[in-house]
Amino acid sequence: MEAPEKIYVFENPISEEPDDRWLSKRSDENDVEYTSTEAFIEKACEWLKENAGDYVVHHWNETTLDTMSLIDDFKEYMKSE
Repeated sequence: MEAPEKIYVFENPISEEPDDRWLSKRSDENDVEYTSTEAFIEKACEWLKENAGDYVVHHWNETTLDTMSLIDDFKEYMKSE
């Protein structure tokens, strides 16, 4: 059986604790999302391969990396669906 890329754990409305069951789709904005490690790594590699070169800065005889912008943009991408 192949596991889904994401699962959602929801709060039991009676006990107000996380339920021991999970859903394959978000049912509420308070659901906790879990992503498979493989899917997470694949998404990260895809973005880095397509975008990392955009953060290389050439200035005179120096080449640097705009690390802070890369990290900020990477975080935003990883938060997106």
